[in-house]
Amino acid sequence: MVAPAEPGQAPGRASTGESENVAAMQKDLGRQLAALRREAGLSQQGLAVMAGFSRSAVSLAEIGRQCQAREFWRACDNALDTGGVLADGADQIGAVRHAEQRAAASAAQEARQARALTALAAARQLSGVTAGVTAVQACPHCGGEVTVLTTLIPDTAPPRGARR
Repeated sequence: MVAPAEPGQAPGRASTGESENVAAMQKDLGRQLAALRREAGLSQQGLAVMAGFSRSAVSLAEIGRQCQAREFWRACDNALDTGGVLADGADQIGAVRHAEQRAAASAAQEARQARALTALAAARQLSGVTAGVTAVQACPHCGGEVTVLTTLIPDTAPPRGARR
């Protein structure tokens, strides 16, 4: 079940701005951290001191409300002697987040391309307008192919100083 969106938040998104999938993974990793901390007989403050982070960082990580850096998870692994399971979990979350961002960027690029091709087709229907593909190049952000469309529209405004 999807919780209602907060004001300014897209439906189906976690309050942290992450996808529901990533938010669930963060909560699971946080619960794992809390269980390992309790198993070691430590308070949040005790773990915070051993890991070199604040108690609030530990608390927020345990409830999955804040995405912590890999260094945090590695420090907790060292403090709890877990053999790297927390950092590995953080890496998995990072990989899923990256894949979701790439998929969203690809979908946005495809939508832009579809709008541009529609505009190109419409421009070709107008008399006196020349339109065409002038280049295909790599996107500087994602490396995907970008089609450059050029539309030449004749100046229909009267010359400066001319009367109509």
